[in-house]
Amino acid sequence: MSGSWRENKNSTTLEAKFLFENYTALRDFLDEVAIVTETANLYPNISFGRDFASLIIYAAGDNLSAAEYKLAEDIQCKYQK
Repeated sequence: MSGSWRENKNSTTLEAKFLFENYTALRDFLDEVAIVTETANLYPNISFGRDFASLIIYAAGDNLSAAEYKLAEDIQCKYQK
């Protein structure tokens, strides 16, 4: 997995923490994530503070699928934008 993402040992989640210079940048990122997740019809758990967002993508089945990896890649692209 590339970028900010890491896969847990048993391949059931992808986790990432993204850091931001200010709340406005964070909010813009979360708006982009909302669009990406709606398009993918996959919804990660998201927690955030003033300058960070933490996301966890859970496997729909026993293991992560190509769709979950693609979602992580798409979110990473929005962060690097």
